[in-house]
Amino acid sequence: RRSLFGVGEIVGVLTNPTEVLRNLTESKKMLEEARRELKESQERAQIPASHTFSPLPGFFDRPAEIRVLERSLGSVPGFTVLFGASSVGKTALLRQVLSDDKYHVVHFDLRIAGFADLASLYFSLSTQLESYFAAIPDLLGREWGWGEFEKESFAFKHDRLDVLKRMENGGEVKTSDIAHLLELFQARSSCALLSYWNFQPMTAAERREKEAAEKDEKDKSHATDSKTKGKTRSKSPVTPTEAKDPKEEKPPPKKMPVFFLDEAHKASRHKRLPALIQSTEAMKTFLDSQLVLTKQDRLCHIVHATSDPFHLHWLRQLNVMQHCNILSVGDCSKDEARRYFDELLLPHIPDKLKDKISFENVYKVFGGKLAHLSDYVGEFVNSDGEVSPRQSTHFLQAHALLNLHLIHSSPSQPDDRDSPSQGFAIYSSLRAASPHASPSPFGESDAAEFKAADFLRVMQHLQPGAKDSILYFPLCRKLGAQAVDGMIRGRLLELRWTEAITEEGEISREAKLARREAVGPRVLPTTPVVRYAMGEVLEE
Repeated sequence: RRSLFGVGEIVGVLTNPTEVLRNLTESKKMLEEARRELKESQERAQIPASHTFSPLPGFFDRPAEIRVLERSLGSVPGFTVLFGASSVGKTALLRQVLSDDKYHVVHFDLRIAGFADLASLYFSLSTQLESYFAAIPDLLGREWGWGEFEKESFAFKHDRLDVLKRMENGGEVKTSDIAHLLELFQARSSCALLSYWNFQPMTAAERREKEAAEKDEKDKSHATDSKTKGKTRSKSPVTPTEAKDPKEEKPPPKKMPVFFLDEAHKASRHKRLPALIQSTEAMKTFLDSQLVLTKQDRLCHIVHATSDPFHLHWLRQLNVMQHCNILSVGDCSKDEARRYFDELLLPHIPDKLKDKISFENVYKVFGGKLAHLSDYVGEFVNSDGEVSPRQSTHFLQAHALLNLHLIHSSPSQPDDRDSPSQGFAIYSSLRAASPHASPSPFGESDAAEFKAADFLRVMQHLQPGAKDSILYFPLCRKLGAQAVDGMIRGRLLELRWTEAITEEGEISREAKLARREAVGPRVLPTTPVVRYAMGEVLEE
């Protein structure tokens, strides 16, 4: 029997070949895109979970700091702010602790551009939180029932797609989008952290029943296939893996979520230093959500690491600081510095040069700043032992820094100490670019904020052999808060709100007792080499 089915299509092809070719081209393009997406998804499935930290290579153990951080992060979830000067080892310490298998970390390093604006903040958060939940099944085991949390990541993906559609139609990212995203992370009825902590993985018996049911279903399917094809199918032998008794196994313990912001002060909005996020409302929403996650719901740890002591002011203005635990990391003790020198630096010094260098002479200048010790030893070896500590790059920079500040904080009229100073105009661009530049509560002026005579008096108190530090508030009452904060912003002094975990330098017993009796934040030279340079400049 002849059929006319399809004759119309044939006629259409003959009468309109151009349209047919265009449709075939589009179909081919769609097929190629589908193949590429399938290949990408297969490759993505092979990427290991990225939300676990690994220790930095060559980490030098600091037992006291490690113990304090482990206690802080091992207790009830809270909000921790880790203060410490540049290159003191904050990130290395946190990596060492958070690389433990019991933590699951969401990490944002603000030294790398990621929070350029409100849209960047939203998309960075959304992507990180999506991959956080997508990684849970592989971290905790699909066989124990954690596989369903892969679906929970879809909420962040589809929320992001909705925002993208709005932006394509001329819309923009709003503060409410940030709030909604963090609400999904915190306590959505069917997912997020609340569901994570309430979820109970399968027991060994439940897992055994599930595997048996899956095996029966698989056998029935095989039997049906064999009957349909008229063939008999032999049962596959039980492999050692299948024969393993699940009674011996237990589901792995849940991992503690940790939300870690490195160099967190770069997100804050100041008068002089433009923030990565210009919306104060967005950052207030961001921080309020972090407070809910810690102080109220106790769902995860929040950690801010910062080298800017004035980050505390910003947190206090946003009603966050009073809920935080403050930890301060300083340089190593003398014993730790000696061990670092003997074990890690001395073996790299040629034998012919070892007589020209001694730990005591090096420690006298660089103290327990391990980065400076390492840099100087490199200079010493590269110069064939010709560079002394006083000729090192770090000492020359510290010496120049002190002299430049003294010169530019001097009166514009040499004979008139009350005349206005020349100011720091030549340093303004550097201060704005520095991650340590801090806001001034005294306006936008570029004039010097302290007199040379005041700074010389501070140097006399902090030079080698004098006081190790000065109480911040009494010094502000004596010289004025504007002057003291100017010295801190100029990276001449470091402000510490709490005592460092490890005692630095060589302090007498009487000085230790006096420090324990005096309460309040302290200022001290930013580095040991700056302290040493203070003595040299005063002598000059």
